[in-house]
Formats: sequence, C-alpha cells, structure tokens
Amino acid sequence: ISQSKLKSRIGKTLKVLVDEPGIGRSSADAPEIDGRVYFGKSSGKPGDFMQVLVERSEEHDLHGKAL
Repeated sequence: ISQSKLKSRIGKTLKVLVDEPGIGRSSADAPEIDGRVYFGKSSGKPGDFMQVLVERSEEHDLHGKAL
C-alpha cells in the first residue's frame, strides 16, 4: 500500500522540512515513524523548508532533487 501511494508522488513537487542535510520529510510524514525524502546532501540545513521534485520512490522513502 505504501509503495503504491508513494509512487503516485513521482513527478510532483513537495514542500519538505529538512531534518539533516539532504534528508527531510513532507508535511504528511511524522518523524521516526514515516519514510523520508532524500534530495542531495548539499541541500538545506536542519529547520529549512525546501521544494523537492520527486524522481523515484521506494517502499517507504522518496528520492528527488531540491529546486
């Protein structure tokens, strides 16, 4: 179920809260419970919000690039 829901986000832009450089979560994700959004280690610092274009998904996580 998770994989098919995340797959529907491919190609969309998400507002992501940075937890650590290159890793964050969308507004729908709870810390330490839900999956993460990975978007490149050089992007953002903790507490920043980033726009991330989702390029692929896994069972619990999304991968994309910061815009």
